[in-house]
Amino acid sequence: MSDVGRPTRTECASSGPGCSADRYLDRERQLAELALRQHRAVGHDQLVRLEYSRHAIRYRLRGGRLQRIHPGVYAVGPGLLDQLGRWYAALLATRPSPVLSHLSSAAKRGLARERGHVHVTTASRSTRELHGVTVHRTRRLDPADVTRIDGLPVTTLARTLLDLAETLPFDRFERIFEEADRRKPLDLEDLRACVARNPGRRGLKGLARAVDLYLPVGDANEGLEWTFQRLLDEEGFPQPQMNVLVAGLLVDCYWPEASFVVELDSRDFHTHWAQQERDRVRDATLLRVGVTTLRVTHRRMTRERYELVADLASQVPRA
Repeated sequence: MSDVGRPTRTECASSGPGCSADRYLDRERQLAELALRQHRAVGHDQLVRLEYSRHAIRYRLRGGRLQRIHPGVYAVGPGLLDQLGRWYAALLATRPSPVLSHLSSAAKRGLARERGHVHVTTASRSTRELHGVTVHRTRRLDPADVTRIDGLPVTTLARTLLDLAETLPFDRFERIFEEADRRKPLDLEDLRACVARNPGRRGLKGLARAVDLYLPVGDANEGLEWTFQRLLDEEGFPQPQMNVLVAGLLVDCYWPEASFVVELDSRDFHTHWAQQERDRVRDATLLRVGVTTLRVTHRRMTRERYELVADLASQVPRA
């Protein structure tokens, strides 16, 4: 039983001259640790740094202990790589300084599915084609557009959205944009800075369109109030009482003759479940005293204006 896990004579011979059992086992342990960190993907240069000879690498390829994934990139052990392994393999194959981008960056954030290919952006001029990898080449990738998530280099959220605006149909890009904002309100300053760093990109138009459609004019409720009052005037609705107390609650818009309240929800409305619960309690309190509440966002005013006007007209008569 003492021989279990010890290298065979053939394995030692394939590792090159001067190989001892202890050295062999130490090298195998280091390879196992590397494969664990990189989800089984390893580079040829990494194997060389671990002192694996060409003969040792070929021996493992013949025996199925290594699989060739891309030129100079292998999978340790049998079976397919998982998603993280495919990401590591693509990054190893596109060095130097590649980053996950586009749908792969969105997938890493849980915003979208990759749908097949791994997407990598690199400033390398290599024209090598890789199976299962879409390589996006750029003249320069600004360091401010790169971050790390769980150790993987990825494009920042702002750069990812800009890339997707350039490569996806607008309806699909918009869904990813909305999901990103739903999870955490988008930082307009980050978006503006990314746009400034990447002039002339085709995605700028799609990104600007999404911002105009989805985000309010300003973060403060004053901007929403102004926009809503203008909508009421254009559609012939009477102006409500603004910021008044109803049943002990301060409401945004109130039509006393219709017992109707409109609450204007800014981008911060959906940032935390506790805020949503408090708003539901407010709506229920008003309902108990016979007051109907309608919540209105900037998105509804811009994207769903026809339906919003119909909702308002069901409660407040138009002039």
